[in-house]
This record gives sequence, structure tokens and C-alpha cells, in this order.
Amino acid sequence: MILDIGGGLPSWQIDMTEEYMKRMKNLVEISKLVTQSQDFFKIKDIIVGKMLEVVHPAKACVNIFYNDDFNYAYLVCSSTLKYIPTVFDVDRPEGARIDFDLYPDYIREAVEKKKIIYVKDIFLDDAAAKERDLAQNEGYCGRAVFPFIIEEKVVGFMTAFTTEGEIISDEDMNFIASVASLMALSIEITRKNESVHKLVNKLRQGVTSINEATRKLYVDKNIDIYLKDLTKQAVEITDSEEAIIILDKNEKHGRIVNCYNKNECRSNLFLMLDAISENSRDGDFANDVDIVLENGSKINSYIYHRLMDADSNLGYIICANASKYTRDDINILSILSKQITVGTQLYEYNQNEVRHRVLQNELSVLNKQQKLMMNDANMVCNGNRQLYCYHQPAKVVGGDFYDAARINDDKVTYIVADVMGHGIVSNYMVALIKGAFKVLCRQFDNPSDIMNNLNKMLFEEFDKMEVFCTGIVASLDTKENTLTVSNAGHYSPVIIQNDGTVAKYVNCKKGIPIGVIEDREYRDNMISLENYPMVCMFTDGILEIKNKDKEEFGQERFEKLLCENYKYSPEFIIEKAREEFYAFSGKKEYSDDIMMVMLKNNN
Repeated sequence: MILDIGGGLPSWQIDMTEEYMKRMKNLVEISKLVTQSQDFFKIKDIIVGKMLEVVHPAKACVNIFYNDDFNYAYLVCSSTLKYIPTVFDVDRPEGARIDFDLYPDYIREAVEKKKIIYVKDIFLDDAAAKERDLAQNEGYCGRAVFPFIIEEKVVGFMTAFTTEGEIISDEDMNFIASVASLMALSIEITRKNESVHKLVNKLRQGVTSINEATRKLYVDKNIDIYLKDLTKQAVEITDSEEAIIILDKNEKHGRIVNCYNKNECRSNLFLMLDAISENSRDGDFANDVDIVLENGSKINSYIYHRLMDADSNLGYIICANASKYTRDDINILSILSKQITVGTQLYEYNQNEVRHRVLQNELSVLNKQQKLMMNDANMVCNGNRQLYCYHQPAKVVGGDFYDAARINDDKVTYIVADVMGHGIVSNYMVALIKGAFKVLCRQFDNPSDIMNNLNKMLFEEFDKMEVFCTGIVASLDTKENTLTVSNAGHYSPVIIQNDGTVAKYVNCKKGIPIGVIEDREYRDNMISLENYPMVCMFTDGILEIKNKDKEEFGQERFEKLLCENYKYSPEFIIEKAREEFYAFSGKKEYSDDIMMVMLKNNN
């Protein structure tokens, strides 16, 4: 837009236009900082600086409340102040802890009533009586308070200071309020990111300890030490006071295998078995309960998960008295329960085996563990589409992995991945990916964001284990009839068109595998499903099936198989695939996992 100011725009209008444009420029820059950073503490001072460039207050500071505790406000940003930083030490990462009762009444009112309050003269307003000495020393006479509000909760506040003769205009108030909203958003992003990192670290530490306990079981053959280690691990990864493992082969008539209590007393959680066993869910939790057991013990919160072998209920793991349990704790406890099942079955199986068979037994158990970790995530996505996975593990345990999560009525997100290598290392990495994927699905909407965070959070573990992983994260939107795909060095999906041919040149650009470069950014590729009745994702085990002449089955044969059978049910397609694989190779078992994940129309 070109302004012809030579025709007579007054100078004050020109100045206002320039001032307005500068404010908008700085607001855009602040917005970019917030959306591109996952750490509020790295950008808070920059944000305040950019704000003060275009508004009249000379100074500002930021305070944060942690964990919904309003007894203390932590001063985290005071770079524009001179006197206050000499009184309060703000060099600590969490900021300077200040008793909230020390703040003037109007700031407390702003926080309690979630509103902006502006005191123009500290020395005349009774609500500011507590801070007059501070105002004199710092050199301000007015102060405005802007609460940070996230989901109807105040998580902190910013105050802007004015000097004598300085007034905050309505335009300034509106601009500062906008900046405060962006700061609140940045705090929310940071807290969610910290929560994800904490959960992934929990998972990582837990799986590491679990695998170490399992290794010791293989060597020492001591089931009591093994179960003691796992009950202690359950307490630590769920922040509980106590935990118990119960084998329950005859439903309500079980036996205590082992327990752990931080207070070094015997657990009484066995008394909760009757109530828990009536719940039809495999795992569940409850907070803010008031349960008094028969012996007088009190339970304030609890979480449990069944120990399952196929469709059989072998028992339970129960934890109690954490400050708060979440669905993330259920996911972590699920992995632990599978390991307990595998470990105890290994122990029973190996009791009568000779020593030289131990290695073969390990591979068998790992294969079984892999099946347990591969949840049955087949689902009808809506009335017209279904998601179906076929997985045939190899003799040697591989790293193929699939999982799916229903986000809402219109969206399903799923992952197909292949960890390089075989054996316990790949199995361990699959467990980490599974846990992290479940957590990230609730934090991020886009597959690329899930893939980016998978790579960042697990990079150190991949690097340490000297492995990497190819994979695809896909999000199906049944309302918009689209599939959004993020590809980390994996085979592109085979997409079948309405005429039964393979769609070529569909946008599905690859990134590099997970675990290769820490800061790699992945992208989203959106595919309209209007003309595509089937999308099939797969792992390399299919293409690498060999015949007696060492010739591979290959991409061309696989695409032909899908084109000829895409109209039929998933079960029929799988049966047809088995026949063709066998006809080609003469084998029914293969050296690598076989995995197909089909998203197809219901015919």
C-alpha cells in the first residue's frame, strides 16, 4: 500500500502510522519467538526488550507461579530494573522466590480476579502502600499488572513501571496485554515440552533398569531379586509410595510374589485385589480417593495394570499413594507389566533347561516380548475406512514396530517403524519409541512435530546404542478425507488409485532416519484420499524375501499383489500375500520381520 502524504496528512497522523507499524513489526517478531522456541526462559528477556522498544513504560518484570502454588511468586525477569535485582537474586534458573504476601494488594487482586490493574500513582493509592519504599528506591511511581492466564488458571504475571509524569495510554495497555498473552502461550509450550521430556526420561530410565533386571535374571536365575527390582522400579517411575506384584492365576485367589515400600514396611495393597479385579480395563488409576483397608492402611491414590499372556490374566501390578497419576503412567506401567510377564514366564520355562540352551531361550522370549509390545491397534476409523496391520516376526527378533492412537472422533495417528538390527538392542529401542509415541500423540497434532520430537528426545539413546530407525508417522483426518505423512527415511507408501493402478509422483518426501542427526527437521506431506481406496505402508522384510536363486521379491511384485487384490478384505489380502511369498521363496519363515499396514476403504 502506498500513502500519498504529500496531499495533506497531518504530521501527527504520520507519526501515529509509523508508531503503529513499528508496534506491529515488534509484535510479529515476538510471535515468531514464541512459536519457534520451546523454552520460555531463553526468550523472556528478549520479549520484554522488544515490548519496551515501542511502549512508554521504561521498565518491566516477570513473575511465575510454579505447580499452582500461589504462596510464592518467582521473579524470573528483571533485566530492565536496577534496584530490585540487588535485593532479590534472580540469577538462579527458577528465579528469585518471593513470598506473595509481600506484594501490594492490587497485584494480589489482579491475580485472584484474573484482570489487568493499573495504579497510576503508587504514593497516593492505598492499595500500593506496601511498595512505596521499593518504588522510591527503584525510581517508579506507577505500575500496571498483566496476569498470564492458561486454561482459566493464572500461571504468573508481568508488571510495567512508569516514571514521574509518564502515563500508559490505552494503546500501550492493549499492546502490553497482547504481549502478556503471547508470554502465557510461551510458558504453556515450555511446560508441555518439559512434561514430555520428563515422561520420556522416565520411560528411558525405566526400560534401562528393566532390561538390566531381566539380564540378571537370565544369569542368576533368582526370581525373587528380579521381582524385587521391578517393584522398586514401579515405585520410582510412577512416583508412588509402594508397589506390589501379584500372580493371580485363579482370579481372586492369588499369591503375593513381591512388594516394595518406601517406608520399608510390608505392603498391604494385596487387600485391594478384589476391588481391582472387578474392573474390566487392563489398566486404570484413581486420584483423590479415601480408601481405608481392613488393616487400617489408607490409600489416597492408586494405579494398576494386569499381567497378561495373550487373553489370559496372570496377575496384577499395583502402585499407590502418588501425588497424581496420569494416562502416561498407565502407558509406562503397561511396558513394565509386559516385561514382568515375559520375565516370569522365562524363569518358569528355563527351570528345567540345560545351560547351553540359554541363548536360544533368550531369543524366543524376546520374540514373545515383541509380540506383546505390538498392540492390536487395528481399528475402524469411520464407517468407510479401516486400519489393519499384519505382522509376522522373524526367527531372530527384529525391530519392526507399529502402533496407532485415536486422537478424537475424526483423527487417528499411527506409526510404522523399523529399527536397524536385531535382538535385545532393537527390542529396547522399540519399547522407547512406543512409549514416546503415545506421549507425543497427545502433545502434538502434526506428524512432523511428533517425528521431530521423537528424534530429539531419543537421539542420545540411538547414538549410544549405535543404531537408527526409519519410520513413517501418519495422521488420518476422516472429516477432511486426508492423510498427512511425515517420512524419516522409510519406504514411501504404496498408494492404489480407483482404477487399480499405483499412484506415482504422490508427494511423500523422505527425511533422514531417526537417530542420525539430532537437530534434523521433518516435514508434513498431505495426501487427499478422494481417489485412493488403499494406502499400504510396509517394512523392508517383504521386499527382501529371497528365492532359491537369491532373487528378491522386490517392489514391483509387491505393488502387483496389492493392485490385483485391493478391493478385497484385509484378511483376504494377507492370505493372498502369504501364498505368493511362499510360492516365490518356498519358505513360511523369513530372516526379517514381515509387516504391512493397510489403510483402505470398506468394500
